[in-house]
Amino acid sequence: MIELHHSTHSTCSQKVRLCLAEKGLAWTGHHLNLRRFDQLRPEFLALNPAGLVPVLLDGGRVHTESRLINEYLEDAYPQVRLTPTDPYVRARMRQWTRYADAVATEAIKLPSFAKNIQPELQRLPRDEVQAMIARIPDARVRARWHKAATAGVTAEDLRPALAQLADMVERMDRALAEGPWLAGAGYSLADIDIAPFVQRLVRIELFHLVEARPRVADWYARVSARPAYRAAMPPAGSEGSQPVA
Repeated sequence: MIELHHSTHSTCSQKVRLCLAEKGLAWTGHHLNLRRFDQLRPEFLALNPAGLVPVLLDGGRVHTESRLINEYLEDAYPQVRLTPTDPYVRARMRQWTRYADAVATEAIKLPSFAKNIQPELQRLPRDEVQAMIARIPDARVRARWHKAATAGVTAEDLRPALAQLADMVERMDRALAEGPWLAGAGYSLADIDIAPFVQRLVRIELFHLVEARPRVADWYARVSARPAYRAAMPPAGSEGSQPVA
């Protein structure tokens, strides 16, 4: 049995839900409200001491890190293939999944915090929030939460992240000049791993970057029309809510 500990609006959780949906795999979900610090509950930290979603369990075995989870699902459940067979095209796909992991994941965080999490954090009792933030295991993650809960994320803080997100869309545009999907002729993990970050541009008021590039806009229209996308992703712009999924 597959279980997924996830958060509805976590982009990394969305990557894994997209992969599960494309493969048609049944799974049981355990939703974490990150704004209420569910990720710091002892039972979750026992699964992932880093306190980060998503965490996938398959047959009781624990898997962390969204890119690695999707690679595991691709190996364990090959009935629906999301990896190109050609070695060169597969390498192109892996460049994108690594880019999503190393660049897009980090670039989206501060703008998302400023828009979605900071207002709520600053409404909560200061001492209570600070006590919870002090328990976050990773120092960089802890610093981001602390800034959002206190002084707040400034326009200057956001500048590097916004530049990286603009560059992401430009990179996509160049790749899509060579084929309908990011790694070429076939839909793959490259498209799955980038899609949540493109949707998030709606919420952080940067979707004009996509609309200005017809190839990227067409790609997003085709991705978001897929049944798996509709099953796995919350409606664009709904990040202010916290449904119990």
